[in-house]
Amino acid sequence: MKEFYQNISDALNMLYGMERDLNIRHFTPNELKVFYTIILRSADKAEGSNITEIVANSGMSRSTVYKTLKKLSTEGIIHLHQSEDDGRESLIVLNSVS
Repeated sequence: MKEFYQNISDALNMLYGMERDLNIRHFTPNELKVFYTIILRSADKAEGSNITEIVANSGMSRSTVYKTLKKLSTEGIIHLHQSEDDGRESLIVLNSVS
């Protein structure tokens, strides 16, 4: 059991290091959850995910996700643009990291 907890500790230390390197240590828990959900969805869909998918996959309310997406957009982490398939939806695309 001690090895199990050590493995979790190692994984968390690696995650904290990655968050520091990506300059996202200041994110709130909600922002991190939405950001990680976008990352996971982006691995499956290069064209971007819509807000409905992020809400469904994050387990958070639509209003919380929407507010968080606006903040991530303001910080230049994501780009929101209107879906060509459904004008009521916005697509979320990660901005390139330089």
